[in-house]
Amino acid sequence: MRLKLAKKVGFCFGVRRAVKMASEVLEDKGKAYSLGHIIHNKQVVDELSKKGLEVIKNIDEAGSGILVISSHGISPHLAGEISKRSLKLVDTTCPFVRNAQSRARSLGEDGYTVVIVGDADHPEVKALYDFAGKRAYVVKNALGLKALKLKPNKRIGILSQTTQSMDNFMGVVRAIRSLKPESLRVFNTICKDAQVRQEAARDISREVELMLVVGGKSSANTKRLFEVCKKTLPRSYLVETESDLRSQWFKDVSVVGITSGASTPDDIVRRVAKAVKSSVAKARIRKEGCK
Repeated sequence: MRLKLAKKVGFCFGVRRAVKMASEVLEDKGKAYSLGHIIHNKQVVDELSKKGLEVIKNIDEAGSGILVISSHGISPHLAGEISKRSLKLVDTTCPFVRNAQSRARSLGEDGYTVVIVGDADHPEVKALYDFAGKRAYVVKNALGLKALKLKPNKRIGILSQTTQSMDNFMGVVRAIRSLKPESLRVFNTICKDAQVRQEAARDISREVELMLVVGGKSSANTKRLFEVCKKTLPRSYLVETESDLRSQWFKDVSVVGITSGASTPDDIVRRVAKAVKSSVAKARIRKEGCK
């Protein structure tokens, strides 16, 4: 059996930067708070927790000390609340997310109705919504536009959660263009890394018989990557670590593709690849032993 590994796996720039910043704080101070998970990968969060990073749900739990803001960013309202506390802020917001925040604020200040394509419950999208102001809406896809009942004469601005797929984003753009708004401003705020991973995953999925997407099950970019693979190759699986692998998946499979979410460490990807080879080898030994 052959393995085809995507060229871009492991941490993206923004995640690597966030983990590095948090690690440096912990090495220096030994203790800090994280408002929510700094990234959506359980294994990394657990490792940082062992070093002294305590995950909290709201700023009242912090009291004083060092507060680390996740790579997903926070709303301006929350930032204002934090500034009133005796907290030292370490902001690891991804630069691509910060760009999306800037676009959202600009559109809102210019009087546009802002449509954000993304997952309404995701912390990044919640912050973007606050940046955009009162005339903002969140839609998961083009079908979600029907509930908004946007008027054709509206001035509309569109931007995206940074981990969205380009196909989904453009589907919303086309649907809004069909309304022929008075003015339309479109900002593609999808992270370059996310686009490259999705395109590469789609290509590999066409060349293999089974696809593995390695990453946290709560990670938006990993789930999006999995959706892209699943659409191209139904025999695709999302795994957090090698312990999620099942030997029956690889029956009669000769080529396996592996990619990973942007918040997945390199070592977990390597462990999954090693476990796949080991699983197949053991299966062959058992099969030959039965002859």
